[in-house]
Amino acid sequence: MNRSIRGRGIIVKALAGLVSGAIAGASMSAVYQTYGARRDRRRFPPPGRMVDVGGRRIHLWTAGTGSPAVVIVPGLGEPGVNWAALSPELAVESSVVLYDRAGLGWSDPSPWAGTALGAARDLRRALDEAGIAPPYVLVGHSAGGNIVRLFAADRPDAVAAVVLVDSSHPEQIRLLHRTRVAITREMLRSRLTPLGLRRLAFDAGWSDRVRREAEARRLPSKLLPLRIAFDLSDRQRRAELREAAAAITVNPVQVRRRAPSLGAIPLTVVSSSPDEPPGTDVETLAEQRRFYSVWSPLQADLVRLSSNAQHVVAEHAGHHIHRDRPELVVKVILDHVRRARIEAGRDG
Repeated sequence: MNRSIRGRGIIVKALAGLVSGAIAGASMSAVYQTYGARRDRRRFPPPGRMVDVGGRRIHLWTAGTGSPAVVIVPGLGEPGVNWAALSPELAVESSVVLYDRAGLGWSDPSPWAGTALGAARDLRRALDEAGIAPPYVLVGHSAGGNIVRLFAADRPDAVAAVVLVDSSHPEQIRLLHRTRVAITREMLRSRLTPLGLRRLAFDAGWSDRVRREAEARRLPSKLLPLRIAFDLSDRQRRAELREAAAAITVNPVQVRRRAPSLGAIPLTVVSSSPDEPPGTDVETLAEQRRFYSVWSPLQADLVRLSSNAQHVVAEHAGHHIHRDRPELVVKVILDHVRRARIEAGRDG
């Protein structure tokens, strides 16, 4: 009996030690994360315009001059900086706006953030308040394509053209059965990662994973520390989680109901290549073929959104076409800018 009691006592003490250690680790992580986040805010002030949209501020990173303005809406959980490499070349010919949605980049968080409709409304108000006049060439990558569609459906008179870059489709969650599971799994993994400890490991030189992930985005080298700061931001992570949750629940419904068509707005759908990246083994190749057997028809369906549309398949480009083929994306956008100016000249 005494042995049994002693054994239970040892187990209880061990469990108590584990719990205490976990609490101590979580506390240390939270303290270091708070310190690091404050330091990052001082190091990286917003480079663009902070625009009030009713008690909250939206960050618009602007460059160049001229009309129509190119307005870029990045993909799921991505701040505008992820498109910064394309901005200088676009800004040579017209004004460019990189949009930070609520909670992403420098934009203030919002309790209603995450939905495509909310992001479209924030963008509309931010552009109006900033005095960035229409018409706009709207560029939406991945989940940003849903936001662009909702914006254009609400204000078609303000839109000169739409470019969808490997855009999401409202039916993809239903047809790509593993997408919902993959997003949910990634949400859980992200939520369970203690950012303070991750930050400490990076600052102390114990891990370079954060740097490698930032480098994979192929940003200008001077922006790499900024992207790392975003990747280690609590605010950024919360916004990413809200957007991911909305992507597999309310967004498809919003887009189907509110933006079934773009009418005759000029549209270019730029899609990734089914052969990129090439499969490294039989299983990966088979999965890639299964994915594109659904994804490619969905991309073709997006072309039917407008009676004035074209479809471009970007050879040697994966989902992030603006990284793999930036020159192609720039060309497509500037072609629309030039056409819009010609049309404006004729109307004038």
